[in-house]
Amino acid sequence: MKHSNAAASAKTLLIVGPQPPPTGGGTASVHLLVQELSRYPAIQTVCINSSPREECRTGGSDLLSSLQRSLLITVQYYRKFSRSDAVLLFATGSFLFTLGCLLILLARSRKIPIYIKPLGGDLTLYLKARPKTLQRWMVRVLSTANGVLVQTRQLQRELCTLGCTSTYYIPGYRKPIHAAPAGKRRNGKFRLLFLSQIVHEKGPLLLLEALKSLFLQGVRDVSCDFYGPIMKGFRNDFFCHLATTPGARYRGIAEVGTATNLMKQYDALALPTFFKGEGHPGVIIEAMHAGIPVISTFYRAIPELIKDGHNGFLVPTGDSQALASAIQKLSSNPALRQKMGAANNLRGREFCCEQVIPIMLRIIFSEEREPFALVSSFE
Repeated sequence: MKHSNAAASAKTLLIVGPQPPPTGGGTASVHLLVQELSRYPAIQTVCINSSPREECRTGGSDLLSSLQRSLLITVQYYRKFSRSDAVLLFATGSFLFTLGCLLILLARSRKIPIYIKPLGGDLTLYLKARPKTLQRWMVRVLSTANGVLVQTRQLQRELCTLGCTSTYYIPGYRKPIHAAPAGKRRNGKFRLLFLSQIVHEKGPLLLLEALKSLFLQGVRDVSCDFYGPIMKGFRNDFFCHLATTPGARYRGIAEVGTATNLMKQYDALALPTFFKGEGHPGVIIEAMHAGIPVISTFYRAIPELIKDGHNGFLVPTGDSQALASAIQKLSSNPALRQKMGAANNLRGREFCCEQVIPIMLRIIFSEEREPFALVSSFE
């Protein structure tokens, strides 16, 4: 009887967002949220998967298939949203200001709270690339929703500057493994890994160039394994550079949910990204939970996660020599990477799903109007 009473009083959350496949930061976040909410007896989750079909993801999309996908999402949404207590919409800029506008309008017409969760950290870049008149309309669309839940402080500041004040900082999150962080490795090569979508803007070629530079300087104790889906049109370029880089290997795609355990087998993560949509990369959070240092870039909100010299190294975007220098510093100093790894593991507590998701739910269901800010150890 208690169970039925709990079910009757449960809040229903309708989640619209992409789920794997494909594998990526956004789909991983939605998938993890749905998994975690199954552990909340007071929350009943209803999901609409907005991931495009396979042919759309690989470049075979046309107008008809896009319209069919939009119609399918709209029909599912229309059947489900009126029976929900709140809606959470994960969306890119292009999705948000096309079909997303209709979804927001329908929810508000029934006075159902709807919150927007932008995928990545580039929503303001999307807005600023539009004419001023269109930009103002887009900000009004955002303001129509009950709130915008952004994953970076940088995006929160930028949206507030544009006039979207109902913006809440909800950082990126991953599920930690409840085990000791990676320990000091014994004798052998310094093992580096790159784990991300393999596309030019994530920096894999810069990393290969840095590894070649170290080899030419006589550094022979560094290896690097690459994991991730290779984006269409980049495969030949990547494998040509990989074949000429000593110690570099492609290891395929890591299964969803295994990244943290995988990283514990390595000494550091390298992500020399300059990807436009970068927010809080999930792989950096997973490296925190694994207790290994990170080498990344002074790009967008990356410094919100990695403090240069404390829990990793940051280098200028596009600078393979600075990247090589950072790799060499870590490879030659086991005590330093042990110290950085421990600092990163401590830092990662702020980005555990067990801490972040309850904050999100409290905002969605209690209509808190003051943007919530986590206390950061960097501030």
